[in-house]
Amino acid sequence: MSVYRLAPIDIRANDEKWAASNLKEAVWVEAADEMAARHLVENATLRMVDFRPGRPLIFSPWLDDVVTSCHRDLEAEAVPPGHLRTQAGKLVALPAA
Repeated sequence: MSVYRLAPIDIRANDEKWAASNLKEAVWVEAADEMAARHLVENATLRMVDFRPGRPLIFSPWLDDVVTSCHRDLEAEAVPPGHLRTQAGKLVALPAA
């Protein structure tokens, strides 16, 4: 497993997808690959968004490579199993699989 860094892309920071996440800062998570890292962060930060007629469904920004970046971080500290680490240093528990 590798440590991945996911972060908002500044030019898209106001994208409406951010309504579906309770976290809007860079995070590090241990995962098998990029897609697994994106799903782990999505699951740990998901916020439900009310459906509005005429508006497209809103999905987590962590799954969208236009809104967030995701890459292996070879210099990152280890992240405790079952957690992600925020840029502010907070540990967030990942939901049980």
